Formats: sequence, structure tokens, C-alpha cells
Amino acid sequence: MAIPTKAEIEENLDYALEAEKKNVRILFSPTQIDTGNLFEVCDVYSNVRDQQYESIVIVESHNRILDKKLAMSSHDSYTTDLGSVEVNDKLRNEFCDEEDDFFISDDGFNDDMSLFHQLRILQAAIKDFNVVSLQIGDYDPAIIRELAYVLSELLSTRNILLIVCCDLPVDNQIELQSLRDMIEDNNESGLLHYLSSNDKNIKGARAFMSGVMVAREWDLEIELFESDSSESITGYAARKLVV
Repeated sequence: MAIPTKAEIEENLDYALEAEKKNVRILFSPTQIDTGNLFEVCDVYSNVRDQQYESIVIVESHNRILDKKLAMSSHDSYTTDLGSVEVNDKLRNEFCDEEDDFFISDDGFNDDMSLFHQLRILQAAIKDFNVVSLQIGDYDPAIIRELAYVLSELLSTRNILLIVCCDLPVDNQIELQSLRDMIEDNNESGLLHYLSSNDKNIKGARAFMSGVMVAREWDLEIELFESDSSESITGYAARKLVV
């Protein structure tokens, strides 16, 4: 599938369903975005279109173990064909000040990162924003807990959007339903066991789990969406409605 143009992104955002009622704090987005899953991605991103944020934090799992367990590149900005986005250096350093496992390191940086896929959608959906990119480079569940704790504590009272890059098992409905059930039941031990097993069909499992744990700490409701026209599952976590 081809990389979507800015015009295609904007057209799909225009057609996407607008959020009815929810205050979205976290987006779950596919690691790779192309014309095949663009509509589903834009349907979720439409919930934050034209919003203003203090910053946007993008979390993704790295495909190998890094020298630094939680890495953030040293770049001052990131550039796509749609322009440059400034890095929030102050927030990046706050992460480093919180726990010893956060480092400013380029070990996890490469041009194929999901970061750049998310940035292109953000550049079409949001006029002005800065970003912090964070890569998880360790499989230890303790690192996932540490990341989730710092994210929830550091960002809780701020107007910051968290984007989690992951691909969920759309081809296995039994596995997907089991995953949904564990999320709904707040079954953290079950989720961690599933995500550390070799039987899972999820890419970006560490990032996904950190997003789930932050959503629980913030008392958010997670919604996951799938489509007959795409192999991608998207989602968000939003404030629960008070009826």
C-alpha cells in the first residue's frame, strides 16, 4: 500500500466520524499507516482534530533490545514531507529526571519508526504541536510498569495527548476477544502474561500494555475498533461518561 498524501489524509479526516461526547486522552494507532488503513486511522484521529495540546507523546516498542531501556532521541525536531515538528526538550528532560531508566539516546532512532507515520497524520489534523518520541527497548514487565507509572504521574494533570503505536490481532477473533475481556476486567497479570508469551499476535505489545495501564490509572474507558475493509485495529481511551 502507498503512503497517503496530505490531501488524502485531510479528505479522510473530513469523512471520518466525529467524536460524539468523549474527552480522548490516549490514541491506539497502527505502527504503519498507508492508504489501506487510512480511513480507520483518520476515524480515530478525528477525535483530536484541531485540538491544542501542551505536547504529544508518542510511544512505540523497538524491535530489538536497546542499550537504554527507555530511549528518547536527541533530535531537536523531526521532519516529514509535510514539514518539521519541534521536540519538547523540557518534557523530554522531565522524563529523565523521573526515573533512572529514561535516557536521551539515539540508539532506538531510525527512519522507519512509527513516529513518522503518526506525525504525518498529526500534521494534517492539528495545526501546531510539539512532540516527545519514546522507544521501549526492554521486555521486562517491570519496565512496562515503570513507564506506565511515569506517564500517568507526569502527564496526568497536563493537556497532553498520548499516542500508543501497536498492531492488534485482527485475524484471530478469539485472541482479540480474550484481549478485550482482560482489558475490561482490569486483569493486569493476565495481560502481562499474554504479552510476554510467544503465542501473542500483537506488534508493539510493550507500548500497548503501557497505554492500557495508563488508561486504568486515569480511569479512562478503552474502545477498540476493527473494520471489514482493513487489517488494522484502532482505538482510544477517553473519560467515562457520567449518565
